[in-house]
Amino acid sequence: MKIGNIEVKRPSDAVHVLEKAEQAVAVILFNVILLSLFWQAVSRKIGTPSSWTDEMSRLLFVWMGVLGCHIAQRENIHVRIDAILLSLPKKIQLVIEAVTDVVMIALLSMIFYYTFSIVQRKSFTPLVTLGIGESWLYGAMFLWTALTILEMIAQLVNIIRHGEVVRKWVIEDSKNDFYDIKEED
Repeated sequence: MKIGNIEVKRPSDAVHVLEKAEQAVAVILFNVILLSLFWQAVSRKIGTPSSWTDEMSRLLFVWMGVLGCHIAQRENIHVRIDAILLSLPKKIQLVIEAVTDVVMIALLSMIFYYTFSIVQRKSFTPLVTLGIGESWLYGAMFLWTALTILEMIAQLVNIIRHGEVVRKWVIEDSKNDFYDIKEED
């Protein structure tokens, strides 16, 4: 199977391509926000301020935050206090991680359900300067809960199958075999 012009040999390769695409979208959003805020400062300085830049920056910042939260969940790098957890035997750590994931999936499922109705209601309330519905703003929460639920299910499967929380192929090009790059001495 091919994704773009990259040959995908294993399912983990497809996941890796999607993860890289997600990171690229986050970088693009950051740069668009940066340029938007730069344009806002320049336009104010020359006496014709742009009204849309502030609202667009806020909207894109929310979407960038969603992608960042999902990436942090995928790599299990959210801020947490785990000194007690790390002092326990590995099997107990995995059980606690699995129970935590199940509870979080339940909570996120409720958020997903209620966010769906909020997105529907807010589609008729416009963002003033952009002229689009507020549903675009609340849709980020909808996407975040969906991505995080899927990621937590993947982590549960990984805990059961491999006895690890973070999937091996998530670690940043640890072997460089995905791109068939040979490290030189």
